[in-house]
Amino acid sequence: MNRNFSQLSLLLFVLLISVLISACAPPTAKVKVSRNEIKAGEPVTVSWETKNAKSIELNGQNVEKLGAKSFNPKDTTTYEIVAKRGKKLARDRALVKVEIVKPPAPTAMLSADPSAIERGQTTKLKWATENAKIITIEGIGEVAATGERQVGPSVSTTYTLTGTGDGGSANASARVTVTDPPPPPVVADRPRTTKPEEPSIADQFRNVMKPIYFDYNKSELKKSEEDKLRRIADWLNQDRNRTIAFRAEGNCDPRGTAEYNLGLGDRRARTVKDFLTSLGVDPTRIETVSYGLEKAQGTDEGSPEVVPSWAHDRRADFIYLRGGDRP
Repeated sequence: MNRNFSQLSLLLFVLLISVLISACAPPTAKVKVSRNEIKAGEPVTVSWETKNAKSIELNGQNVEKLGAKSFNPKDTTTYEIVAKRGKKLARDRALVKVEIVKPPAPTAMLSADPSAIERGQTTKLKWATENAKIITIEGIGEVAATGERQVGPSVSTTYTLTGTGDGGSANASARVTVTDPPPPPVVADRPRTTKPEEPSIADQFRNVMKPIYFDYNKSELKKSEEDKLRRIADWLNQDRNRTIAFRAEGNCDPRGTAEYNLGLGDRRARTVKDFLTSLGVDPTRIETVSYGLEKAQGTDEGSPEVVPSWAHDRRADFIYLRGGDRP
């Protein structure tokens, strides 16, 4: 019995010594990362292990004694584990290098076909860009990444495209040379006759500015009406007519609601204005208004020349306002 008591006492003594040693043992800490080098946006796993610690922090945040966590560092980062027990402290670090991938630089192309025109004619601008988020053409405004547009400058003009993206900006230019049309052929002298009185500018305006007709429920220009607008633009861009101001009025046939037709008439008037502007007519000379179905007179389908008819109702009229005075 004394022997058993002695063995039990020895065991308790050893256990007590172990507890005391463990209580006095300093903390340990170890941290590691799944990869030491990554590209921006890629994930990395940080794992750690500590012993004999009362509090553990990973980059300033409390964590468990043992664990792992996924991170997406944007730049090079040091992950530090700190284990504390009383005044005793242990720490370990692991570095992750992050490679910053530079976004690709934008590219830009701009051309004019043809690059030389006579005054009153038009040319087609065509462009393409890559890696650009905002694309603008000076004198036109913001445009899509690729596209084309008909323009009719009245003087020689250099169009400049600028494409801006995360990788910087790119520029491209295209010059359109505008020349005066050749003079009319010389006619032999004829006996002088009394020059007839010139019609008033308002009468000339009404003779030239014929209505533009549209298809049912459409605000896009027909080919025949585009040709008509080109002749109108040639007349408006003559030096003697450049001070003329006028109004484009959009009209609709009586079918549909009044609210819908007001919107459709507005789109028709603006389509005419935009097309004339693309041919070099100063947009400040043009006012727009929509009458919707207010002036509609037709009762069935017919041709635009028939009054009243629905086809005649679907039109844009031109109203002389001022300017073009003759000396």
